Parts: sequence; structure tokens; C-alpha cells
Amino acid sequence: MIIAVSIVSVPIFARLLRGSMLAQRHSDHVVAATALGVKRPAVVLRHMLPNAIGPVIVQATLTLATAILDAAALSFLGLGDADPGRAEWGLMLAQAQTYLDVRPALAFYPALAIILVALGFTLLGESLREAIDPKGRR
Repeated sequence: MIIAVSIVSVPIFARLLRGSMLAQRHSDHVVAATALGVKRPAVVLRHMLPNAIGPVIVQATLTLATAILDAAALSFLGLGDADPGRAEWGLMLAQAQTYLDVRPALAFYPALAIILVALGFTLLGESLREAIDPKGRR
């Protein structure tokens, strides 16, 4: 299930990294390194990649929150791991539906865990975006 969710997300990261690298292609530090005679692979690895990896890291944290929600939803629908011995929040929610009138806490705790983890990764991504973005600094 994780492989299926991650395969869908790979083109987003590739497009983001490519766009960030293309945006830096004509920046001053890349032109200066090329003028000094630094070879193209060295320019890409030493100058362009460290500056382009920031947005990819931010996108990774935001995508991780979405992937957690997707995995929980697939597990809730019965498309996750069928082994009830493994703890999955979506499966816990699905099994708690039968006992919702007797013990609502069985559904509350997995739902709270999903919300807190997804919100935590989203807030981490937003704070990383603010920390990395030079335009937002004063």
C-alpha cells in the first residue's frame, strides 16, 4: 500500500526538482562557477542541487501528511494489510464502528492519532517552508 501511494507522489517531486534546477540555471553563482571553468557535474552537485533541495524537502513533509491520510483511508476501506495483528489506524477505525455505541473511545484514539500526526507533518512542512524561503525573512 505504501508503494502504491509513493509511486503516485514521485512525479510531483521530479517536476519540483526539475523546475527548481531550471530556475537556477542562469543565476549568478552558477554563471560565475561556469566562467571559472568548473565542470558541469560539479556545478550541478555543488552549487545547484543544495539550493534546489529545500523546496523538495518541504514538499516531502507535506506529502507525507497526505500519504498518512491516504494509507489510513485505504486501510479503513479494507484495502490495507489484512492482518489484524498489525496496528493500522484505518483498520482500527473500521473495527471500532461496530462498538461505536458502547465504546466511542475505540474510534476516538485512532482518529486523534491520524489527525495529530498529519497536522504535525503539515505544520513541520510549513515551518520549513518559512525557514528556507529567503523572501519571507526580515
